[in-house]
This record gives sequence, C-alpha cells and structure tokens, in this order.
Amino acid sequence: MKWKIIIGAIIILPILAHVVYAFAVSPTANYYITVDQYVARSANTPVRVGGQVVPGSIRWDSAARTLRFQIASANARIDVAYRAPAPDALRDDVTAIVEGARATDGSFLATNVLVRCPHQYLPAGW
Repeated sequence: MKWKIIIGAIIILPILAHVVYAFAVSPTANYYITVDQYVARSANTPVRVGGQVVPGSIRWDSAARTLRFQIASANARIDVAYRAPAPDALRDDVTAIVEGARATDGSFLATNVLVRCPHQYLPAGW
C-alpha cells in the first residue's frame, strides 16, 4: 500500500508542478501597466500597456500596412503603431492592451494588440 502512494506521488507531483508553472508564465496571468505608468518609465523594455482607445484615432495606412491609434488614461496618451490587421473588436472607447516597446520616434511599437472584452455583449442598436 505504501508503494502505491509513493508511485502515485512521483507521477502526480511533476504534472501538478507543470500546470502551476504554465499558469504562472501564461500571458493571461500577467498584468499590464497603465498609460500614465508607461509615460513615467524611462526604460525601453518590452511591456504591456492598457488604456482606452481614443475616439477617432484609429487609422489604417495601407501603403505601410500599419495600424495606428492612440490609447489614453486620465492624464496621458500614447501613439501606437501595429504592423498587422486590427483585431475585430478594436473600436473607439474600448480598453486595448498593447504589447511591445517604445520606438525611436517615441511612439509605442506594438507586437500584439488585445482588446479587453466588455462584461456583456449587447445586440447592435442597444
């Protein structure tokens, strides 16, 4: 009986350790900083920044194949450049989370754009 418990622990413990590790390094488990916090930073390291998409700022440059928009918080806003098609849910006033780093021109060069889901979806016209 004692050997069954030891063998079971030897099998289950590495599996549990792997699951815990996978959740710890998952992108969905990592937080993001606000636009205000990003503007206050001087380091040019990869980071996630979250903020509201500024109404009327979403522009697609077909020649450069670049999506440009701004995200803002209470006190600051940043220009974002993303070289890929826009996510379907990217609209004015939604919370966007951008991953990337500061470009040489001072804008934010995104490698990934996520749109935070609203708490509920409503049919068009509501």
